[in-house]
Amino acid sequence: MKKTLVSALATALVVGAASTTFAAANPFSDVPRDHWAYDAVTQLAADGVVEGYGDGTFRGDRNITRYEMAQMVAKAMAKGDMSASDRALVDRLAAEFADELNNLGVRVSNLERNADMVKWTGKVQYEYDSLRNEGQKRDNDNTLLFRLEPTAEINPHWHAVARLDAKTNTKDDTTSNVTLKRAYVQGDYDKFQVRLGKMALSSSEGYQAPGNLILDSTFTG
Repeated sequence: MKKTLVSALATALVVGAASTTFAAANPFSDVPRDHWAYDAVTQLAADGVVEGYGDGTFRGDRNITRYEMAQMVAKAMAKGDMSASDRALVDRLAAEFADELNNLGVRVSNLERNADMVKWTGKVQYEYDSLRNEGQKRDNDNTLLFRLEPTAEINPHWHAVARLDAKTNTKDDTTSNVTLKRAYVQGDYDKFQVRLGKMALSSSEGYQAPGNLILDSTFTG
């Protein structure tokens, strides 16, 4: 009985995997209506990156095939002038519809096929400070900063940002713990922007201006 059950489950898994592969390989299968690609293309169309169908429009009132989606992505890939967030969406769409793009003759690199929505930037910074007070011995500091700043695209409107800092004093070889300096999500819409979390404030006066709202007790960074 156990062997029969295991065999049945294995067969079901193989059939399920095969049907999934077939659906993904069929360029004329519809993209499911709840697929994230619709929101991404709608955002790109609003930003003027995607032109949509042959008549220059994008209609979000019906399902479209993977082939139609790949056509729009191919046109978006050919455009060089776009924001960083739009470029991230285009890269993600290129990875999703890589097979269809290849069939259209659009080359998608392995990096784009396996594009991760999390992108890392960072820096290494050396800082020299010299404190000279009259009548006192000069005090020098040599500080090395190592910083990582990951960003993650959540959807066409929202992305997450973080900052990790680690410092070491090369004078006495003391090292600080890794510190989470920033961790927030940002939502960008047509007429307003929302930030929630731990962030840096560039100007307290600017954030106190009419129309700005802050809910917190302490800000650092």
